Amino acid sequence: MRNLDPELQAVIRDLEAALGEETLEKARYQLRMKITQFLVGLLTSLVLALLWLPTGWAVALRDALHANTVWWRTWGFILLVTLINAILQFPLDWFFGFRLENRLGTNRQSFGGWLWDRVKQAALGIPVQSLPFLGLYLIFRRWPDRWFLGLVGIVVVFLGVFYLLQPVFLRMQYKAERLDDPELTERLRWLFAKAGVPFAGLSVIKASEKTSRGNAALVPRGAGTEVVIFDTLIEEVGPEGVEGTIAHELGHKVHRDMLRLMSLMGALLIAAFGVGYFVLQSLGTWDGLQGPIDVATLPLLELTVAWLGAALQVLINAYSRRREIAADRFALEMTQQPDVFERVMVALLRQNKHLPQPPAWIEALLYNHPSPARRVLMARQFGKALSARPA
Repeated sequence: MRNLDPELQAVIRDLEAALGEETLEKARYQLRMKITQFLVGLLTSLVLALLWLPTGWAVALRDALHANTVWWRTWGFILLVTLINAILQFPLDWFFGFRLENRLGTNRQSFGGWLWDRVKQAALGIPVQSLPFLGLYLIFRRWPDRWFLGLVGIVVVFLGVFYLLQPVFLRMQYKAERLDDPELTERLRWLFAKAGVPFAGLSVIKASEKTSRGNAALVPRGAGTEVVIFDTLIEEVGPEGVEGTIAHELGHKVHRDMLRLMSLMGALLIAAFGVGYFVLQSLGTWDGLQGPIDVATLPLLELTVAWLGAALQVLINAYSRRREIAADRFALEMTQQPDVFERVMVALLRQNKHLPQPPAWIEALLYNHPSPARRVLMARQFGKALSARPA
């Protein structure tokens, strides 16, 4: 903290005092696990590639399925490899997804309930995530010299489908229902009208059955935009806090941040897959492989994309933090309640077990939001400027 701005240091001390030592200790532990999970993820992708390729398993499975002959055999190979990888990674999934949440005190599910949620998510997630790889191999075979335009099309379609499926994934995990709260609904209707965004209602996610964490989002619904918010957050911050939270999400909507972020992610994905193509091409016929047209190279393609993606994530996070700051400013201008903003930040810190200010290098590498302390400092500075404005 010694190298930080004195105002920021004061905010950090205030937030730490509000959280208490028990919550801070859990937040420190979660941060250590976040770093561990990042490093383990990189190592796991390498280990899986080594299991499939030097052992000859990928080539043997390709030959057994005749996976390079027709599209549905290629897809079968991709699905089978992805499923086997998911099973091999299950112990890590259990530790970081279930055991860690128990340790933090945020989990309210039994192991059986958590496992069933994972099965449901995999049943939809594995086929969806396999489709871009299927498309890539088909394009590499059909247009070996003109594959780039096909790659661009695949990434655009995949990101669009993935965005549209987010509400489906959310409702697969949590129950949702329309919230019968006329006062809160009217608050949000007014807020949406002020922002110039069509309001499509308010739904509450029954997250408290499974977790103590809080969150909120805006999702497309017909020609309008629907608010979905965790019941845990409503209970913690009340109507004013919900209004401030949704004002932040409206900032993203008005600024078209999702389109901006998806465009950046799309460009970086295209770059990563493009590098992957040249990596596969450089292999030639090594160890029974046949270059980019051969689906048996899938583990190496996944490794390349995973490692490049981790490196490029720094750029995505930096851009995302800028957009989050802009959304915070939008919310403060809309509501003009910096004290409520700070109260919501404290509630989210407490619910989600985050530190007010992680080390700068960790924030740059792993965080797509500015640190809570920096956001609260901005709110306090806004409050001072607001009080100095002429009435």
